[in-house]
Amino acid sequence: MTDSHLRFARRSFLTGLGASALLLPFAGTGRAGPGDGAQRRYVGLYFNGAWDVLLGLDPRDPGQSYSGIDLDTDRLPAEYREPIPVMIGGQETLLGSSMSAMARHADVMTIFRGVNMNTVAHPAGRAYVNTFIPPSGVVPKGDSMGTRMATAGAYDDLILPNVSVGMPTFNLAFPADVTGVRLQRATDMSDLVTPLQASPFSPETLAALQAAQDEVEGCVHDQYGARPVDDLRTARERMRELLEDGYDAAFDLASDTDLRTRYGITNPNDANAPAVIAATVSRLLETGLTRTVTAQLQRGLDTHGPEWATLQPARQRAGFDAMAALIDDLRQDDPQMDRTTVVVFSEFARTPKINGRGGRDHHFAGSVLVCGGGLRRGVCGATVEQTLGLAAIDTATGLPDPGGRVLLPEDIGATLAEAAGLSPDPFRTQPLSDWIA
Repeated sequence: MTDSHLRFARRSFLTGLGASALLLPFAGTGRAGPGDGAQRRYVGLYFNGAWDVLLGLDPRDPGQSYSGIDLDTDRLPAEYREPIPVMIGGQETLLGSSMSAMARHADVMTIFRGVNMNTVAHPAGRAYVNTFIPPSGVVPKGDSMGTRMATAGAYDDLILPNVSVGMPTFNLAFPADVTGVRLQRATDMSDLVTPLQASPFSPETLAALQAAQDEVEGCVHDQYGARPVDDLRTARERMRELLEDGYDAAFDLASDTDLRTRYGITNPNDANAPAVIAATVSRLLETGLTRTVTAQLQRGLDTHGPEWATLQPARQRAGFDAMAALIDDLRQDDPQMDRTTVVVFSEFARTPKINGRGGRDHHFAGSVLVCGGGLRRGVCGATVEQTLGLAAIDTATGLPDPGGRVLLPEDIGATLAEAAGLSPDPFRTQPLSDWIA
């Protein structure tokens, strides 16, 4: 397949063989969600290890001095020493040097700065950003944001209403249909949609075997609601479509020269490469298999030692480069990201001061990037200019205000839910209504 923007048509169910426990979370009958019925798409992208926001979403001008911040730009490779000025929401702001590829998408950005992550422990931070609800220690207390956003509109036409790549997925309050299918690696998607071998049976024999499978009954009484056998039958139907409708071509990244070039893929079998992960996310959406994907896009950002100067900016750039290519694809059919939400997050930030080992430790004041999502473009929130400390803001303007309050992840979660037509109530805070377009 060489046309990178080919839209793959979906076909009818009941055309194949086999079943998979992987699809059992989606074995419900499929029902319309509480949203407005629009074909919304949601992508959550996680940078694992706690990113340095000074190199990304909350930089400082290296031409100035800061009493509480060690910029240490002289230790960075030359290409990472200068932040990038961009216009977001009609105002000039800076993006970190690692975000150069994302500058072309500044017109669809909303940046939340100075977000109090309330933890500097990786497991707690991961649980927090997966749900945008405060965890109980390290235990998530809510649904994954992907699970929630999968219900923003009808999803009964999807084989995989919710996919999670390299991340856990949680479902406490929604139908089983939208529990995330979890892939350990992006490259697992190719294995999932590729038949192991050609069927040795004639079409007539195959049809008889499928009919026999579907006639299996269970002993669970109807009073208990959906029976396991019904779930299994629906899962089997979905697996048949996956295997028979040619989706394997879509995830054969090695055969698509144009896609590899656009995403900068050097090894299509490198499951940890952000370019491979982002290209797989694009194909999951492009094929129509799903409209909701959460993925761990980059890892290895826990740079406490001298590796900070080289690994932190380079790994952030690789992640943001891949993200920029993904948004290029998403804007092909949604130029202003009106029905597409891309949320990018890490578990917290890194300290403004360089530690004794030559790196940065864990810091509360995180940032979150949203592209599209029905939000007003601009920068909401701030950190203290001289110290990268948490700053109270006027939530209507997003500007520092001593009489205001500090942003929390649940403020962002409630706002994203409200903008998607979902209830913000689980977040136990009011959405930032002034930031909904």
